[in-house]
Amino acid sequence: MFDKKNVRLAGFAALLLSSSAGHAGGLWITEYGQPAMGRAGAGEEAGTDDATTALLNPAAMSRIKERQITVTGGAIYSDIEFDLEQGSQLNGDGDGGSAGSLAPLGSVYYVQPLDDRWTLGLSAVALTGSALDYDDDWAGRFQAQDVSLIVAGLAPAVSYRFTDKFSVGLTVPVMYSSLELDIAVPNLVSVEDKEGKAEIDGDDVQAAVTGSFLYEFTENTRIGGRITSKFDFEYDGNLNRVQVGQEVGLETELTMAAVARLGLMHDFGEKWSAYATLGWDNWSQLGDVNLSTTTNGVALPRRWEDTYHYALGADYRLSDTWTLRAGAAYDTNPVSSRDRTADMPLDRQVRLAFGADYIRDSGMKISGSLVYADYGDAAINSSRQPPLVGYKGDYSENQIWFAAVAFNWPLGD
Repeated sequence: MFDKKNVRLAGFAALLLSSSAGHAGGLWITEYGQPAMGRAGAGEEAGTDDATTALLNPAAMSRIKERQITVTGGAIYSDIEFDLEQGSQLNGDGDGGSAGSLAPLGSVYYVQPLDDRWTLGLSAVALTGSALDYDDDWAGRFQAQDVSLIVAGLAPAVSYRFTDKFSVGLTVPVMYSSLELDIAVPNLVSVEDKEGKAEIDGDDVQAAVTGSFLYEFTENTRIGGRITSKFDFEYDGNLNRVQVGQEVGLETELTMAAVARLGLMHDFGEKWSAYATLGWDNWSQLGDVNLSTTTNGVALPRRWEDTYHYALGADYRLSDTWTLRAGAAYDTNPVSSRDRTADMPLDRQVRLAFGADYIRDSGMKISGSLVYADYGDAAINSSRQPPLVGYKGDYSENQIWFAAVAFNWPLGD
């Protein structure tokens, strides 16, 4: 077991320990392969008129008059490189190398109308929320060395149409999360001796609730919104004793913020449609991440702020079979450089997206989407910490590419 002295030694590094959960306005990645990716998600809360609306706004399932299924697949490629400006005695001067990776994404959606008022839906989504692989000797290794998070889940949904114009929806997303996080633990007794190591390798299942609405002003204009409650994930792991190599069990919690979105769409004649989304992510809920061992407990201060999301997009119907789309989105910065950590290199975010639909004679729709997301410089400045482990710099490369193809089949009544 740990004695109190060594708990304090390792605890210094544990204060830097944090769990990672991907990117998006805050942490959420919202690219599940849905066709609306092609306009950076703009207006998807106002209904997509395909089965993906079961997740994006269940209330809008009321617009679908026959059974539909959508299957998506794609890839996420991240390009992440840190530019070290200042290291320290313990940290050294390694820049971490290329920490990005290639990961798959995929999802399935199904919608079935029961009658003129009730519609059921089911969504199954899977993606790698984050995958970072820094060099072992890099200056930020006391915050993160390797990070891998997989998120997958099922979301049953139901919608009810009150009137020809107004519908409501409810979804209960049940998400499985698997986290692997490795960090180095500094040896504060002797710089020459071997460093310790902390490992989080756990999983958890949590549920939330999404409530939504859809209001159709006219055939050409509608507005929709949704609110999803927070997820509280808990992970287990081990902390290796710095000097002797013993281990003690630990666990940590991570709150994934509540999210609110409001979307609007309007058709300008037969060719053009415009879309907009305004959103809020309650990342101040993240607060301190609690980490506890069998002998002690510490709080991992995050000091995050709520983020705001803005998106604009448009569709252009080139012909009866082809539709082109494009869009852009912006998310505000959740954290200052002094509180940012290497496992979550998030800054303000800019997304640029393009996509296209092709409808076959059978009615099957094939959609392709490409999204470029720039996560900013994400400067890190831990120089306020003791000089032995302080470091600072920013990310010369910090972007992610998302590519996906979706197939939507109408199945009839």
